[in-house]
Amino acid sequence: MRLTLIGTGLIGGSAAWAMKNAGVFDAVTACDLSLINAQCAVSRGIADRATTSIAEAMQEADAVMVAVPVLAIPKVFAAIAPYLRPGTPVTDVGSTRTLVITGARQALGEHFVDYAPVHPIAGGEMPGIEYADADLFEGKKAISTPAPGMGEKARDFWEDAWFRSGSLIERMSPEEHDEIFAAVSHLPHVLAYGLVDAMAKTANASKKFSLVGAGFKDFTRIAASSPAMWRDICLANRDAILKSLALFEGEIHDLHKMIARGDADAILEVFERASQARRTVGMRAPSVRKE
Repeated sequence: MRLTLIGTGLIGGSAAWAMKNAGVFDAVTACDLSLINAQCAVSRGIADRATTSIAEAMQEADAVMVAVPVLAIPKVFAAIAPYLRPGTPVTDVGSTRTLVITGARQALGEHFVDYAPVHPIAGGEMPGIEYADADLFEGKKAISTPAPGMGEKARDFWEDAWFRSGSLIERMSPEEHDEIFAAVSHLPHVLAYGLVDAMAKTANASKKFSLVGAGFKDFTRIAASSPAMWRDICLANRDAILKSLALFEGEIHDLHKMIARGDADAILEVFERASQARRTVGMRAPSVRKE
């Protein structure tokens, strides 16, 4: 079975590699605007064909995975739609759902029934196919977001593909997905980018960066991620991210006042509450893999 992978970045490359190793696919065509990136997928053993042409990539495609920045996903769906055969499962790995699903519904037309998106909750701070890792998703959650008009056959196919690649499958609505990940993923990336940019604009930025410790490195690690990808996520999930930003801005405002007035008890109360909450992260019972 041949997978056509459109977009050869970290997530798409890792997903194709994991699924190939798991036996979901025995061949992969890598398609990217950059032929160098597509050829890198071939040289690493992820793919066996490389092209910049959608038409060429869709030849013999038994399944299609789109792994490009979210605002570009509907455009890719429109480009592949004329080449899709009935029953060919299509997916994307975008970090936002509502806007992408709306775009998919319009762009894929009658092929929307064969579409089922899954968002893998895994990644790395460095973007690019050269950092792809076939074990990236082992034991990590993958969020399936079924919506009206999507077929069960496509949903089951892609959920099984992620399950066989080591992921723990969880289903939720597109709306719940976007609200949750605005808070736990998108907002942290915005904050990390903002902190590094604020530091970079200071007069002695180089000296500050030369002296950073583990705390700064841990907090800002994700600011090395793909800027284009996260720009698109901010625009695609704008409303939910703005709500999370407003909540955080209120918290920062409160802390600012506590520190300004030297209110040790109030500061300690916030820090203790946050410390206790943070210690529960990763301690909950894991999701059950899809049987």
